[in-house]
Amino acid sequence: MTTPKYLRVSEIAQLLGITQKAVRQRIARGELPYRRWGRRVLIPAQELDRFLAALPGRTADEAVAAVEVPCASHD
Repeated sequence: MTTPKYLRVSEIAQLLGITQKAVRQRIARGELPYRRWGRRVLIPAQELDRFLAALPGRTADEAVAAVEVPCASHD
């Protein structure tokens, strides 16, 4: 299955586990880019990826690296 180029507010809310109102608030604050097609509000999928990547936190690789303890050699 291919990823759609644009997602609706309801789809983004479902993906992120937040309400549609929360998605619309992020759009209104300018945090999430969007396009209008008539009354529809569409968010470019690539922009959603960029938005999520810009959020504070760690990637899975960074989290694993932070807890890895180097092996001490026993002489």
